[in-house]
Amino acid sequence: LNKEGSDKYMKVKVVVLNPKSITMGQLYGDFDEATHEWTDGVLACYMRELSEDTKPDKKWLMFDGPVDAIWIENMNTVLDDNKKLCLVSGEIIQMSGTMTMMFEVEDLAVASPATVSRCGMVYMEPSSMGYEPLLNSWLKTVPSMIEKQKDKFRQIFMSLVPGLDGMVFMVRKNIKEVVATVDTNLIASLFNVMDSLLKRYARTEDQDPLSLEEIEGANVAALPLFIFSFIWSVCCSAAAQGRPKLEETLRQKASEFGFDEHLPPTDKSMYDYTFDQDELMWKD
Repeated sequence: LNKEGSDKYMKVKVVVLNPKSITMGQLYGDFDEATHEWTDGVLACYMRELSEDTKPDKKWLMFDGPVDAIWIENMNTVLDDNKKLCLVSGEIIQMSGTMTMMFEVEDLAVASPATVSRCGMVYMEPSSMGYEPLLNSWLKTVPSMIEKQKDKFRQIFMSLVPGLDGMVFMVRKNIKEVVATVDTNLIASLFNVMDSLLKRYARTEDQDPLSLEEIEGANVAALPLFIFSFIWSVCCSAAAQGRPKLEETLRQKASEFGFDEHLPPTDKSMYDYTFDQDELMWKD
């Protein structure tokens, strides 16, 4: 809102870290056993940098990762009224008035009552978010050479995914899965598979740009690749007996909404086909 010209809201600087991706020493800092020298951890560096920033902008320090009983307990002095990070070195870093700490976690199974009582809680049901925010977020990252396919991506997605007649609901209620999945993760997998298939069109500054022929090929391949990604994300966790049902539903919806020309041929299962990006055709 600030970027759009509102004076009511401040700019926000967001710093994200995963506390479980590093050791405790790398997170908070530790002494070298050989030299007895202190080395700051990632959190200490971020805290010091943000607390010393005198700009009126908001600063969010976000912990995006699982909670365990070790690292989170060391945060208790920060989370109480003192708002101070106490390091083993003896240094104390005071949070400024413009700083906010956030914890984005899956659950609080191993967090102590002392930790939980110090934080305000916001619980978000995956179902309450829906799928469209994931779609909108992904469409913003679509490469420019296939940008004109965005509306078609949205049409295919909205015809296949949401609602009680959507295929995610079908997977959840009518199909036996080989491995249990979560609805939003199926959608995230769709976009991840699609992104991996589009990597061949990515160019760095030291590479030659795409030729007109390659751009045209990318646009021809875009929608079949989106279907292929859908098959091997939303439809791939189904057990063997459930796959024909999913294929039948997918083909019915494709025919109803007018994108059946982008699906694999009907002489074999859709799971037997891949889309060849060199020859721009489905192959078994």
